[in-house]
Amino acid sequence: MTTHIVSPFSPAFPAFSIVTVCLNAASALENALESVLAQSYPHLEYIVIDGGSTDGTREILDRYKDRLARVISEPDEGIYDAFNKGVELAAGDVVGLLNADDRYAPWALSAVAEAMREHPEIGVFYGKQVVIDEISRRWTVYPLGDPAGLPDSMCISHPAMFVRKSVYEKHGAFDASYKITGDWDFVLRLYRAGERFYPIDTVLTAFDNAGVSSVPSRRLLAENRRVYFRHLSLLSAAWKATRLELKYWGRKFLDTSGSYRLYSRYRDSRLLKVEISGTYTGSLKEVWDALGDR
Repeated sequence: MTTHIVSPFSPAFPAFSIVTVCLNAASALENALESVLAQSYPHLEYIVIDGGSTDGTREILDRYKDRLARVISEPDEGIYDAFNKGVELAAGDVVGLLNADDRYAPWALSAVAEAMREHPEIGVFYGKQVVIDEISRRWTVYPLGDPAGLPDSMCISHPAMFVRKSVYEKHGAFDASYKITGDWDFVLRLYRAGERFYPIDTVLTAFDNAGVSSVPSRRLLAENRRVYFRHLSLLSAAWKATRLELKYWGRKFLDTSGSYRLYSRYRDSRLLKVEISGTYTGSLKEVWDALGDR
């Protein structure tokens, strides 16, 4: 196995540990792997945690094993347990967590490394994400989230976030008892502990939302409520949980009535203030070319 990681820490060349966790992800994993291994920034190690796939994922990893620092293939207790395994193995100065169906922009690590060099006092760096919708054949970039909004929702793209290893060592990693919202719980914990977040004004990752339901599941709602009551005052948590429940039924009505697509266009144009969008032809390279100068 080979690794390009540098040690000890050099402010001029921070070392990255990128972790991808997967389970039966053969249809998407190779694109994620290539997006990391094609980075021009050389100081990185790539760790893959597989939960014991049976669909051909392990065969893909076998083909890439000489280009990966570590591959672990064993059952786990869910995505956050797998993340924790990767974070524990990480030897770099900063850790990025890329899901098996996400991809890094070609300039992602170089952009983060530049921000780290300019701001050595910052513990958490985050950028934008381009959302690919294969149904509507559109790609969309939304403005950067503000960490001040974390008590309301996970307003920062987790795959576009990079956390110094020292921050994990100080605050701990993910609560593996969560199955869906452990990333929000973790990031909110960092925010409430006073960790500083630095926004990187460029797209760092791509996310394909094909097949994602517009209506949140009851399990997701339950975990969201758990985050509220864990981190906020009782009154604030109760109010936010009630508002969340009302939104759930509103989305369910829009979805069952066939009106959600119409609402989503209004939401994107008026509420979320789309920064830039374009037609998706099936080529992610065309999206990167369109975003490369931004």
